[in-house]
Amino acid sequence: MDLRIPLYLQLKNTLLNRIDNGELLPGERLESERDLAEKYGVNRQTVRSALNVLIEDGVLVKVPYKGTFVAKQIVKPAWGNYDAVDEHRGFSSFLKAQGFTIDSKVIVAEKIEPTTSIRAHLKLEEGEDVYCLERVRYYNGEPFSVEIAYIPYKYVEGIENYDFSKVSLYDFMATKDHDPCDFHRSLIVQFPDDRIAKLLGNLVEPVYQFQYIGYDKEHNVVEYTHSYIRSDKSTYRFRI
Repeated sequence: MDLRIPLYLQLKNTLLNRIDNGELLPGERLESERDLAEKYGVNRQTVRSALNVLIEDGVLVKVPYKGTFVAKQIVKPAWGNYDAVDEHRGFSSFLKAQGFTIDSKVIVAEKIEPTTSIRAHLKLEEGEDVYCLERVRYYNGEPFSVEIAYIPYKYVEGIENYDFSKVSLYDFMATKDHDPCDFHRSLIVQFPDDRIAKLLGNLVEPVYQFQYIGYDKEHNVVEYTHSYIRSDKSTYRFRI
């Protein structure tokens, strides 16, 4: 038992595993709240809370006087193949292509003096400026990811005049002929720190943390980004 995660969320994950493993099939009826409480050694309020979260997420459907059922079609954003490169490079274009409504909230948008680590990742000389753009991304009204992008300012002069809650970062970079077209990426699954968790709606579950470096067509490093994506709102598959 992980004491950092509330019991109802642990039960939620257990039920999700049963669905993912095929033990519970689409359209199948779950056990009653009483039976689930006895089976997992928790009280009925814990069961009810876990079921309510899964109902809100569209994983379960409650039918009056009949019970709670696995949804016949569970829709989550899916992130394709890890090494795939396709036309949907940006967050917005990728999810919009799947029919989701996308919104953004800008948290930080300013020129900064980079740390030694940021400067090294971007291959910059000492004294060169970096533009930091941090956004919370929402789909269907819920916080979905936090993205923190570091961009060499020399490639994006004038960026401070744009509102990136409405404008695509990659579309803007394309106007400068420095949009990233090749990426080196890494993925870690971990618990977010307190600040990221708060931005993601006081999240208590792990996130997919992506770190990637973007190169333009001239092989300049034009982007160093950290992206934190909620694991409870998305699935991710990769192919080896």
